Amino acid sequence: MRFLTMSFLFLFLLLVASGCVSNNFKYSSRDTSQIPPSSIRTFQLLPGETSICTEDGKPVIRMFSTTMCPHCRWINETFNGVMEEYVKQGKIVAYHWDADIGNNQFTPEKESTVPESEIAWLQKANPEMSVPTYVFGCKYWRVGNPYENANDLDAEAAEFKAVIEKLLLEVNSTN
Repeated sequence: MRFLTMSFLFLFLLLVASGCVSNNFKYSSRDTSQIPPSSIRTFQLLPGETSICTEDGKPVIRMFSTTMCPHCRWINETFNGVMEEYVKQGKIVAYHWDADIGNNQFTPEKESTVPESEIAWLQKANPEMSVPTYVFGCKYWRVGNPYENANDLDAEAAEFKAVIEKLLLEVNSTN
């Protein structure tokens, strides 16, 4: 009986562990191209930040998650799908950091550490460093998934797009 219990426990832990490892070199994404932007309801202005951070003139979008966070897994494909859509159009630069393993889901390499400069943005937006945390353009931020209770991934995608569109308007008006 003890052997069966230990075997079951080992298999259970193996299954859990295998489900908590992020994808190697390829992230999962969802096609969000048909979802229009909505209004901005759940993102807030980051205190003290008035300018938008850019790389090569494009707003920088960040998500901080962990591989074991169920809320992060819920939003993962939708966030990645929206970011992929805008990155492919050359409009934004995006990072999706799995903070527990230090990997950016948007690179083919498997990193092992989140750069200190990236951690600084997580701490500025969310000193408790809970996940998921979003920092859009170093100006707008949000912790959590407000539409998760309603299981409304389309509302999440629409709001991500609304914030990105606002950032793009602001960046283009200053150029």
